[in-house]
Parts: sequence; structure tokens; C-alpha cells
Amino acid sequence: MAATLEKARISDAEMEKRRQIVKSADHSNAMEGLKRDPATDHIFEAFIRGDIEAGDIDSMLDEFRAANG
Repeated sequence: MAATLEKARISDAEMEKRRQIVKSADHSNAMEGLKRDPATDHIFEAFIRGDIEAGDIDSMLDEFRAANG
């Protein structure tokens, strides 16, 4: 019998906390005159869902920029 690893679902409270982190970062960036590219929304949604951790965001954004100019 093969063992299957399944990532545990994060709580709704944790998802809301992550949503607020993203919202706060967007606001801080807007204050500096920066706006997030909507084409990167999938990265931030993955963080909110708990599919990735905060430390993964920078490398994923770097990969996105490298692939999309």
C-alpha cells in the first residue's frame, strides 16, 4: 500500500490573515507608487490558500518576471 502525502488545509482564519497580509503589502506598495501586476495574482492567491509560504513568493515572482520579461 503506497503512502500518500496530502497537504493539510489551512483554516479560514489563517486564510483571512494571509489575505490581510497581501492587502497590507499592496497598500504599502501603492503608497510608494508601485502596483502589483494582475498577471501575478495566482501567486498571491496560492499564498492565501496555503499552497505556498511567504518565503516562496519572491522566488515565484522572480521566475514569473524571467519567463514574461
